[in-house]
Amino acid sequence: MNDNSILENRSCGDIDNFKTNVYVPTYITVFIFGFIENVFCIYVFLRLYKKKTAFSVVMVNLAISDLLFVCTLPWRVHYYYYATRYWHLPHYFCKFLTYALYLNMYCGIYFLTLMSILRYFAVVHPIKGLKYRRVKNVQIICIAIWIFVGLTAIPFLAIGNNKSQCFEVRDRIVNMDIKIIFTMNLISLVLGFIIPFFIFMVCYILVIRTLLTSKANHLKQTTSRRKASARIIGVMVIFITGFPIYHIVRTIYIAELFPAGNTFNVSCLVWKTAVAASCRAIMNPCLDPILYYFAAETFRDKVRSTIKNAFKGIPTPIQQT
Repeated sequence: MNDNSILENRSCGDIDNFKTNVYVPTYITVFIFGFIENVFCIYVFLRLYKKKTAFSVVMVNLAISDLLFVCTLPWRVHYYYYATRYWHLPHYFCKFLTYALYLNMYCGIYFLTLMSILRYFAVVHPIKGLKYRRVKNVQIICIAIWIFVGLTAIPFLAIGNNKSQCFEVRDRIVNMDIKIIFTMNLISLVLGFIIPFFIFMVCYILVIRTLLTSKANHLKQTTSRRKASARIIGVMVIFITGFPIYHIVRTIYIAELFPAGNTFNVSCLVWKTAVAASCRAIMNPCLDPILYYFAAETFRDKVRSTIKNAFKGIPTPIQQT
């Protein structure tokens, strides 16, 4: 299923206006803030980190993935802004933009899961886990994630659109196509979401338990551990409110679409919920930098020092007497 596979339906006649009103401001906002935030993050990781760490390697890969995706959003804005919904550009470019969405989404899920695994070894098994947190090993894993997600997302290029449209699914899908869509959703649901989500949750729950139950030598250390636990809970909330909702709604949509492959069978409520859920998933390039800030103390220090140095050269206005 395409993230925006919601055609105008006889029972939901205002869906086109709804999509325009929701997608266009969301895409514009995500493009502006996502571009600025991720360019800044990549600058911090590549220029200000004197020594590479396992966390910085994962975070820079996630920032690159987010940046590449937000650069595709202007074409989505252009398409949904005009009521005619006519795609003037080459058909293969439309397929690439759809592919870019899933590449970013599932790379993001895997990179965030990898961060949770690294945090687990750093907190729960700080000595035993050193060999798993070596920079070279993490770099190899990141490359493997790019290759794995890049290859497994290729079938999304096969989802058919009318060549005059983009980000849409035909009114009636042939039997073979609906079987492909059903199978793709099942595979991506298990490999791209359920398994990584389970690992993500287990790792962070164990990290929080270790932080809250381990003995602290003094009050300052206890306070620091509580703050770290609060930050991790914040990371978990951002993750949980995005990807699970999107995958649940997408699965419901396909369940209503299958087996007839007729989009007229999809209820208006499911369509509009799918629009909102896809928008929330697309917001992640803006939210991921917040995760870096919460999850990595070194990153917070670099950001604070960069902002402080930027304002240091600004002259203070002289008060008049």
